[in-house]
Amino acid sequence: MTEAAIAAWNNYFVTIAQVSATLAGLLFVGLTISLGYVLSSAGYLNRAFVALFLQFEMLIIAIFGIVPGQPAWAVGGEFILTGLAILAGTSVFGYNFPEDPSAVLGSTGPRTVRRALAWLAMLLPVGAGVGLLIRWPLALYLLIPAEIACLYLSIGNTWVFAVEIPRRMSQTPK
Repeated sequence: MTEAAIAAWNNYFVTIAQVSATLAGLLFVGLTISLGYVLSSAGYLNRAFVALFLQFEMLIIAIFGIVPGQPAWAVGGEFILTGLAILAGTSVFGYNFPEDPSAVLGSTGPRTVRRALAWLAMLLPVGAGVGLLIRWPLALYLLIPAEIACLYLSIGNTWVFAVEIPRRMSQTPK
């Protein structure tokens, strides 16, 4: 893949940067609404961290994608490092703050889906980076399912933090 081919994705990268920054802001609003509850339950900390860092990953990838004139190998290396760094960070955080099975949508099925989507969201940019290094012409298309996974997880968790936790808290007898 050439620098011109990467430049053709400029509008995609600009859009992803805008969406990622906006969704990260919405996640912070949702977390603020439920902060006391989130801090008292380690399981929600993991979900919040992963959701925020997936949006951070997409923002960083978008920024790397819009830097003009970078060689494809440099963009590929940046994508690889970003995906692996986010994977390492979220894995360490998840080890120290495991998800609580009693949390909203904390049963095995939803947790497995969230984990699989998060890994895809972090590893597909690594695959795109490798594809750029070997000049695979379809490499950047791997970013699309990664972004969809990030959006799914972040929107779902925004809903949990902004709506579901407050709703359940209001139903709990005081």
